[in-house]
Amino acid sequence: MSLKAVFFDFGGTIDHYPEIREDGLIAAGKIMSLLNDIGINVADKYSASDFFDQLLRRLAVYKTWKKETLIELPTQRVWKEYILFDEPDKDNLDAETAEELTFLVETGRYTRYVRPEMKVVMEELVKTKLKFGIISNVVSLTQVPRNLVDYGLESYFSKIILSSGFGKVKPDPGIFHHASDAYGYKPEECIYVGNSPSKDIYGAKNAGFMAAIQIEYVDDSDDTTDTGVDPDFYIRSMKELPPIIHSYM
Repeated sequence: MSLKAVFFDFGGTIDHYPEIREDGLIAAGKIMSLLNDIGINVADKYSASDFFDQLLRRLAVYKTWKKETLIELPTQRVWKEYILFDEPDKDNLDAETAEELTFLVETGRYTRYVRPEMKVVMEELVKTKLKFGIISNVVSLTQVPRNLVDYGLESYFSKIILSSGFGKVKPDPGIFHHASDAYGYKPEECIYVGNSPSKDIYGAKNAGFMAAIQIEYVDDSDDTTDTGVDPDFYIRSMKELPPIIHSYM
């Protein structure tokens, strides 16, 4: 079986996303303002700091549920059922505003920046004529596509598979199969590159991908400390990836 496609995780793989509280508080202020604009008055109840801390606690509850069920809810349900469940006017929140709020969380809570070697590596990889896509666990529908544009990488990835659109999260094999199916390829014709042992490496191998490559990303989240299975390759920089891909061709 020949290699036809390479899929990448996004956060921690294509970009770094350190959590910087000062930036998160700025985002919290913007979120509170948007909520007030639609009649969900949180500014009278919370300071930006208190609201931000509550937001993190409630997102953690959702993350725990998601980890147990491998289900990703639409953004509107995440806000209504987990973040704003005790707000009497939560039904004022429509899907478009919920997405805008979620984008603020994903790009404000985290200060994101692309791996500096990413564009040069993709320029080399596209010469192989393989297909390249993304499979990402993310609540937002727009954060990954918008960040790809910001990073100047959007032209390299022709398929973007997000848990927020598919409804299941890695390591569920369904999202990996959905990605390979999007190209009309078999899982064993695809390679996956990610940073999480349990979500990315275990998920790709369990789905029958040809190989799973782990890239180093050091933080204190369970994305990198969860146990999974051993990767076929462990790399510390994307610069190490092209020779590995060539070895499968």
